[in-house]
Amino acid sequence: MSSQRRFRIGQWLPPDRRIIDQWVAGVIKECQSGKYKEKLDMLMALHPPAHDEDKALAGLPLADTRAKYTDKDLCLHKPVDDLKNAILTDPEINMFFHQMFWQQYHLPGDTSEGTKIPSWQLMIIIIDYIMTIAPKFNKTGLVGFPINVILNWPMATTAGFAAFLNDKVNRLFKNILNYWANFLSSPDSCYVLSDDPRHGWFGEDAMEAMPNFVEEFKCDPDAPHYGYKSWDDFFTREFRPGIRPVECPDDDYIVANACESAPYQIATCVKKRDYFWIKRQLYSLDFMLNMNHLALQFHGGTVYQAFLSATSYHRWHSPVSGTIFKTELVDGSYYSQTYNIKDDPASPNMSQGYLAQVAARGIIYILADNPDIGLMCFVAIGMSEVSSNDITVKEGEKVKKGDQLGMFHFGGSTHCLIFRPEVKIEFDTRGQTPGLDTDNIPVRAKIATVHRQTEKSGESD
Repeated sequence: MSSQRRFRIGQWLPPDRRIIDQWVAGVIKECQSGKYKEKLDMLMALHPPAHDEDKALAGLPLADTRAKYTDKDLCLHKPVDDLKNAILTDPEINMFFHQMFWQQYHLPGDTSEGTKIPSWQLMIIIIDYIMTIAPKFNKTGLVGFPINVILNWPMATTAGFAAFLNDKVNRLFKNILNYWANFLSSPDSCYVLSDDPRHGWFGEDAMEAMPNFVEEFKCDPDAPHYGYKSWDDFFTREFRPGIRPVECPDDDYIVANACESAPYQIATCVKKRDYFWIKRQLYSLDFMLNMNHLALQFHGGTVYQAFLSATSYHRWHSPVSGTIFKTELVDGSYYSQTYNIKDDPASPNMSQGYLAQVAARGIIYILADNPDIGLMCFVAIGMSEVSSNDITVKEGEKVKKGDQLGMFHFGGSTHCLIFRPEVKIEFDTRGQTPGLDTDNIPVRAKIATVHRQTEKSGESD
């Protein structure tokens, strides 16, 4: 069994929910002690739960000291404080956040079992706590989506499904994620880039998961933190020259893998509109491409989707040689996922098809030099915390197959390649079953072959 299969798809969350439960229990304990206990006491005193929440909140502090505090005394990080204020003052958001925390105790079947954060008040304090921590490596229980886990059960409810499609809620969480991103881009986040055997990203366990790290990636093992200046600097690391060469660089009928990734799904005859929120998560091209008029060219075409893992290389590379025709960044949802997948209610892994339509996206149209490809599209899709899509090419720029297009920040995610219906393309998944196997296909390696539509003689293949 490969090391990746000890995790859910993408390695961002462990497959054993008990590990997630232990992590949540540990964070709750941390926030019920020290300076965070004081914050929690203040928040619960200032904004106590309604009487019908008392049972769910049994054991949380409900001190009768409202007169002692004001909201300014809480000293929350600014975007977290903004979320708190929105829950208190916006009737729609207030309803969503009360309902989702009630409904998490009434989910169908065994999906309602597990350690839960019982109230929005405790959620606020824990998110505030997360703002100054970076993900540690853990061989058997990496939690690379900490906010996702905080929202684990509430977002699996019908109220949560509605809340995290709400524009106001998404703006609030975008600000929270941007704030956390500043920390992950600062030297203060380097504390996890250590050689701690179990939890450091250069420790024994991590190096086992990332063999040949020094030989493959630009780094200086003799410098502090291997020369990386922050968590994000480490996660957007580059390969050394000569690593991951472009396969068949001069053959325009060979399509290169755009990301170091494992195949998730291949769909043909994709429709303009379809039911993307159902369990099968069908693609709707108009929504994927943000209602751009260029989507019309891809109706009936082919979509290839693949996902990156927590230890993957996180930059994107052009699958073809051509010209950058158009780019677009889309602010989408951050914590919306299908709530009808019973075996994976907590993470975005099993919702990747759905997320292609609603999540934050970086869309790059490339006019391929090969006329049998023509206009094609690369879509970077941010999942949960990993929603910073950074496009590094400009419209009108010429690119060769394998050239950099951009990168994900703060971790891995998922991406799509979209081809017009006229393109006769055959994918090579290296014997893997998309969505089940989890071995990465190297970036810039051959991922597909495009068949000639006409030979020079005019005869079809």
